[in-house]
Amino acid sequence: MTSRNRPALSPSAGLSIDRRSALGHLGRLGIGAVSLGGFLRFAAGPAAAETPTPVSHQLGWLKGVQFGGDFMAQEQGYFAEEKLDVHYNAGGPGTDYRTLVASGRTLVSESNALGIIEGARQGQPIVAFAAVMQRDPGCFLSPASAPITSLQDMVGKTIGLPNNIRAQVQVLLKRADIDARKIKFVPVGTDPGMLMAKQVDAYWGWATTAATALRLAGLDPYILYTSDLGIADYGQVLIARRDSIEQNGDTFVRYTRALIKGWRWMVDHPAETAKIVVEKYAQPGTDLARQTTEAEEMKSYVLHGDALTQGLLWIKPEVFENALKLAQDAGTVASTQSIDISRIVTQSIIKAALGKS
Repeated sequence: MTSRNRPALSPSAGLSIDRRSALGHLGRLGIGAVSLGGFLRFAAGPAAAETPTPVSHQLGWLKGVQFGGDFMAQEQGYFAEEKLDVHYNAGGPGTDYRTLVASGRTLVSESNALGIIEGARQGQPIVAFAAVMQRDPGCFLSPASAPITSLQDMVGKTIGLPNNIRAQVQVLLKRADIDARKIKFVPVGTDPGMLMAKQVDAYWGWATTAATALRLAGLDPYILYTSDLGIADYGQVLIARRDSIEQNGDTFVRYTRALIKGWRWMVDHPAETAKIVVEKYAQPGTDLARQTTEAEEMKSYVLHGDALTQGLLWIKPEVFENALKLAQDAGTVASTQSIDISRIVTQSIIKAALGKS
């Protein structure tokens, strides 16, 4: 386990080989690779490196069970099997995940479809290659005794909503022919206490964390998922620089293959995962009961949709195409700006990791 203050390893550390050298090296090792849409598609096979390959992963938040599958890949020896030396760095409210990847300060981090599209709009060379949560846990939480069950229910109410998704919600209201001026939106952070204090009628947060916190505090929340309203997305989408994937695709295949095993172990052993995370990874004082509950909650998001038929961590371009249309309707992406979805998401890594190449 790495210290929170440990600097991220450079994605090129120990991997400074060009595309031609990479192909030749893999050919000598008997690992097939073909070009596909600017990416390398690698056949699943034994780890190519004889010495551990460094991988730095900037987490999307503080260390906890929402990254339990990552930690279990470490604990159960799956990274060691793939000859990987993986270090995780904790995130927080001030961490700029996309920029850390785009600048090369970390090899892997996390975002979502809308965030990756925003990165493309800004010219960041980042690509999505896997998705941990097949259902986005983003949702509006309200008291079960006074539930907000639809967009129409928000009229005349005060809704706690992060500024970064307000434009998308405005689009949904417009599509539903609801006047947004009849709803009071107030900016919120990561603490659902505003709902407990009755300062808002609904609070936007993650069902896997905020809903659990509310239940443990004595409030039974009604959950209205943004995916059910028209903002379909993944949770914890893994991202990397495009050139890192092109040049070192085998590293990403091995890493993803180990993660698939780690997340499978977690969903099969949520209570054990929570205990290990609290003892070895989370900040001192992290509540085990809450982490155990959150680990149980995570199962239904990891084992959802395509993960049930294609395999864990599956990713598909259609989710990004829908997100781009939403961003264009919201005005966050100009209609005159061209964004090529094939340049911001690839299936080559997840297919190879699952043996589908």
